[in-house]
Amino acid sequence: KIAQAINEKVDAKVSFEDADLSLFKSFPQANISVDKLLIINKVPFEGDTLISLGKLNLKMSIKELFKGDNEPMNIEGFSTENGLINIIFNKDGIGNFDIAIKETKENNGEASKPLSLKINEYKITNLKFNYFDELSKIKMEIDSLNHSGTGNFAESKLDLITKSTANVSLFMDKVNYMNQVKLTLDAVLGIDLEQSKYTFKENKALINQLPLEFDGFIKLVENGQLYDLTFKTPTSSFQNFLGLIPSAYSGNIKEIKTTGDFTVAGFAKGLYSDKTVPKFNVAIASNNASFKYPDLPK
Repeated sequence: KIAQAINEKVDAKVSFEDADLSLFKSFPQANISVDKLLIINKVPFEGDTLISLGKLNLKMSIKELFKGDNEPMNIEGFSTENGLINIIFNKDGIGNFDIAIKETKENNGEASKPLSLKINEYKITNLKFNYFDELSKIKMEIDSLNHSGTGNFAESKLDLITKSTANVSLFMDKVNYMNQVKLTLDAVLGIDLEQSKYTFKENKALINQLPLEFDGFIKLVENGQLYDLTFKTPTSSFQNFLGLIPSAYSGNIKEIKTTGDFTVAGFAKGLYSDKTVPKFNVAIASNNASFKYPDLPK
């Protein structure tokens, strides 16, 4: 029934190995598990994997299982693990994720079965995300992505408390600009669903071990995304510079004695669209800096 319902709505091949209902795994909520969910693209991305999930769990109240067809089913949370998502734009600018079957005159008059996503928590474990644009030859790989969030999506305005870790690689026309850079972000995101606006509130980010703080917002508009973001290092210690160096080479940063300062600050403001990019600036500065390892004399 699950496979049939999904395949009626998407222009792709959807399959999974098993589905299970448990009344004890998330008691007092019910838990529906789907194993090895696979979504394979059709033309023009014939045979490409769009999504592969090792396991998908949906959590809801037990009483939701006994509702009729015309009553909304409330999903309270979900989790997934060991997944893969491949996003591809071909040379014509078509994305492989646009798989929803377009409405026709025959089914326009039919009301779809109601579904209410009253999610208040979600968790993603060990996800790999690939992005490739054939025209610009930009390729991004996000590996070992772990992300969780809590917030009441039943509200149109909410604060989403998130925790994220990942390794990021970036290539532009075969040139590697980032290679397995470790990213960490703990952030409170203010979400306004009516305006499609996402605001950085309390947050703490690490690039390798360089600390950064973000302020501002990203807003989805009709012709792109509107950015108004600023970022900076919360301190001016020269240890910030050592934080950019992978820990395999820099050692234990906390034991290294430093003098002087090192700061990073910048902004991105404006519209990102087919014809424009935001104005942006990154300022890196250091003054009278030195560092000394505790077990080396000089």
